[in-house]
Amino acid sequence: MSLMKEQEEEEQRKCKTQAHLYTIIKVAREEDLVDQIGKDIYFDLVDHDKVRSFHIQKEMPFTLFKEEVAREFGVPLQCQRFWLWAKRENHTYRPNRPLTPQEEAQPVGQVREMRNKAYYKGQLKLFLEVVLGLDLVPVSPPEKTDEDILLFFKLYNPEKGELRYVGRLFAKIYHRPIEILPRLKEMAGFNQDEEIELFEEIKFEPSVMCEHLDKETSFRMSQIGDGDIICFQKADNEDGFRYPDVPSFLEYVHNRQHAMEEQSFTLWKYTWKITNFSSLTQRKYYSEVFTLSNHAWRILIFPKGNNTEHLSIYLEVADSERLPSGWSRNARFKLTLIDQNNYGNSRIRETEHNFTGRESLWGFTSFILLSEVRDGRNGYLVNNTLMVVAELLAPQLPAESTWLAEPSANIPQATKTDAFNTYFSNLEELINVAESSSARGGSNASNQKGALSTSEAPTLEEVQKARLSLKECLSDLFKLNIKDRLAEAVSTLSMAKRGLSRDRQKSVKAFWANFDEFTSDFLTFERDNVEFELQKLMKDQMFVTMKKNHETHVLYKQLLGDLTEKEEELNEKLEEVKSKRRELISSWETLMVESEEAKSGYEDQEKKVEEAEEKKRIAEERMSRSRTAWSNLKLLFG
Repeated sequence: MSLMKEQEEEEQRKCKTQAHLYTIIKVAREEDLVDQIGKDIYFDLVDHDKVRSFHIQKEMPFTLFKEEVAREFGVPLQCQRFWLWAKRENHTYRPNRPLTPQEEAQPVGQVREMRNKAYYKGQLKLFLEVVLGLDLVPVSPPEKTDEDILLFFKLYNPEKGELRYVGRLFAKIYHRPIEILPRLKEMAGFNQDEEIELFEEIKFEPSVMCEHLDKETSFRMSQIGDGDIICFQKADNEDGFRYPDVPSFLEYVHNRQHAMEEQSFTLWKYTWKITNFSSLTQRKYYSEVFTLSNHAWRILIFPKGNNTEHLSIYLEVADSERLPSGWSRNARFKLTLIDQNNYGNSRIRETEHNFTGRESLWGFTSFILLSEVRDGRNGYLVNNTLMVVAELLAPQLPAESTWLAEPSANIPQATKTDAFNTYFSNLEELINVAESSSARGGSNASNQKGALSTSEAPTLEEVQKARLSLKECLSDLFKLNIKDRLAEAVSTLSMAKRGLSRDRQKSVKAFWANFDEFTSDFLTFERDNVEFELQKLMKDQMFVTMKKNHETHVLYKQLLGDLTEKEEELNEKLEEVKSKRRELISSWETLMVESEEAKSGYEDQEKKVEEAEEKKRIAEERMSRSRTAWSNLKLLFG
């Protein structure tokens, strides 16, 4: 066993033995709500198994944990406000209240112990509230009073049958919903003259409860409080929608989920081991094509994120271009990034999608932060290997049809440049074959028999002349006007009685009998031969172009390699600039807080100076009176 292997195993044993010293903190952010609602979940606000988790020592002060959150999310300490989740009597989970300053002064373990252990299972689950300023930079959240309630909002589109999260806001508990309608319309992108309907999402088990919310009744009277969810939609919807309002849509989703749970399903599974992950240079990579539920699929991964600082993972229909027009394929699938040290910490994202020709690719752009993947305290990247599992839920098939796909660790890359390489590699083979064939030479058979004979006929002199004429004709069959000379010579020889052997006579007579047919064959050959030479010339020209293009391809490939290196260098510099910018902004914000404290202290001190100055003035007046009295006394008794 290698030293490195022993060290890794020792580290794993150490982590297990010290597990009781740590706690898991799950931090849900508004980004998670945007990403999950309407895709992974429809009820409540978030699936905590799919949010960022932190492995924290129980004795760490909560304030130090906030510093780690600041580094991870780029949210300064003074801009963070954490909410505790609470399990309600109707079995829903909502943010209940913010942590108090006294609670944040405690160690992480004590904060966790305050919660309902039956729900949290040794974990602390929090909602991170972040308020953005006009420049979209985090600012300190405003003070929350007992009159302020935090509400979350979902927007429903009956035309698309789509529910999505649109934001949160604070409202006064004694206000009425009608007073926040302008802000809701702004969230949804509606015109201010648009009429909207409001519904409160109350619970979904064992049955859905989503009730109409009166816009003229105060939140207090409607029993609306912190963490409640309000769904809304346009009021003037046209008839004919399958699910015209929020309650009917949530009822449909609830029934569909229960029907799928009751149906017998097969879990189709494919595991993709991605080796040398940190060395991957291409923007995206495909797995090899695999078959699940009798359909061809493949996984697409962006190792450096799809225009984000997250690992991006998708599932794609591999043969979409070959499927008939108008095809569709509904699939409920799960993508898992395996924690190879502790499977329980694996990151799982689940969704359902109707794959079509237009949307043959579906998944998660912000699957997990790249910094979390690279964090050595997690087990996502072990021995520089990443493991991604695709699971597909499909109706039960006969037992002999089910299987598990566990392919090799190699990464078949299906990028655009790979398509170029494949094409030009095949082109190079074609060029090599063509050059080899040309070197061996080809056959240009055009063997014509020129058998003349003498027989008898005119005179020996005429026969001799005919024989010479025939030889000349046979030496150049396609010479201009050769047909008449050939006919005359063969005609003379066919009547000759002397000067030709018997074989020559037979040959001449046979040729003369089929003279028109033979000469027609010669003329056809002449025409086809000219066509052959023309086509051969064009082929040679195409070959030269093809070879030149291949040489240009090699040049392009070299240039692409150079550009890729430059791109990586620029990306590294860009990351450095971003990091320095975050540090500068953080320092700037800290400076602003310190300046505000100094300003406040200065103003307080200025008041104290004014008070001291007034006291000094009064004391001076008194001192002046005392001195006058003292002087008078000295004059009288001195």
